[in-house]
Amino acid sequence: MLEIDVPFNEIIVRMSGRRVHAASGRTYHVRFNPPKVENEDDITGEPLIQRDDDQEATVEKRLDVYVAQTRPLIEYYNQWSRSDDPLASMRPPRFAAISGLGSVDEIRARVFDALK
Repeated sequence: MLEIDVPFNEIIVRMSGRRVHAASGRTYHVRFNPPKVENEDDITGEPLIQRDDDQEATVEKRLDVYVAQTRPLIEYYNQWSRSDDPLASMRPPRFAAISGLGSVDEIRARVFDALK
């Protein structure tokens, strides 16, 4: 199991900053990949939208669900991976956690290193 850890405040920034040109599906980000003209598609000049899923309040609700449902599973597998009970009927899984901060290339390198 591989956990890619990103602080919640960074997840909120990344998701709530997304903007979409509805007709084409082209995506932008207000901070990381802004359009040439604010809130306008670079090709058509048509307005960009923020999807309901990308609204800050929606992202926060999704993170609450993560804390309630997913985080306990991560903790379970992390603890199981550290188990060295010789009488266990199943071999413990491999578990690694890496930082999800940085460039795509940096994160990819961390993933491959963790999976070696």
